[in-house]
Amino acid sequence: MRTMYDAVTAANIPANAEMVAGYIDRIHLAPWSDADWARFPRAVKVTIVKRAGTNAGHVLDVEPGDATPAEAPGWVRMRRAAGADPTIYCNTSTWPSVRSAFSSAGVAEPHYWIAHYDGDPTIPAGAVAKQYRGDVAPGFDVSSVLDYWPGVDGNESASTGVEIMERITVTPPNADQNTVRVFLSGSPGAAIVIRPRLGGDGFSKPMWVGDIFAWGSDRQGVGHNPTQTAGYVNKLTSHRRYDLPGAVWADINYSAAEPFEIDIVG
Repeated sequence: MRTMYDAVTAANIPANAEMVAGYIDRIHLAPWSDADWARFPRAVKVTIVKRAGTNAGHVLDVEPGDATPAEAPGWVRMRRAAGADPTIYCNTSTWPSVRSAFSSAGVAEPHYWIAHYDGDPTIPAGAVAKQYRGDVAPGFDVSSVLDYWPGVDGNESASTGVEIMERITVTPPNADQNTVRVFLSGSPGAAIVIRPRLGGDGFSKPMWVGDIFAWGSDRQGVGHNPTQTAGYVNKLTSHRRYDLPGAVWADINYSAAEPFEIDIVG
């Protein structure tokens, strides 16, 4: 289980947070800026919208002054049509009304992030996250989150519109440096996405990606990942994508203490 912070003001959230949620549209105040999101380079980022007409975001905020339970099915339908796997945020007292709205509309229920400020991080059955502490000084909320949140974790196709062509599981023998070769499509959109396996977090069992060398059909190098930077840059906390247009295969240097997955997308 993970801990996630959200706030009206991004600067209130600890900069070392492993997971943050912020607004990308707002009704009365400005949404988070690029600089706000950049405060959290290591965090898994969850985007929230307040307007049911906004065709973006991981989560729709259903509470007084924002979207209504009756608007939730339409937003979910719209986001699914855009390739997303959406989530609805609401409190425990509103949850039955939200679920009833989906039943009445004939729309399959989404994932739920439930708010109940009882100090207990236990996530209720049927939800992926629970906001159990609200308005903690200096002004943020705290939620517990499942190790895997569909639509947020490991869902590159839903967020970018690309298709996962193949998924490879790499099982390292130890934490020493290793290399794996993967074969790509050679298309202009060739890319790989590397992530810990479901339930992994890249912290408790650290993993790093080193150089990636890619070759085209003429056996000439076509690209590699950016120069390594000391610190967190190459450490996998959720997933990292490398675009390698025109690459036919690539060699990936890595150091890992647990199995991880490589998706080949195009």
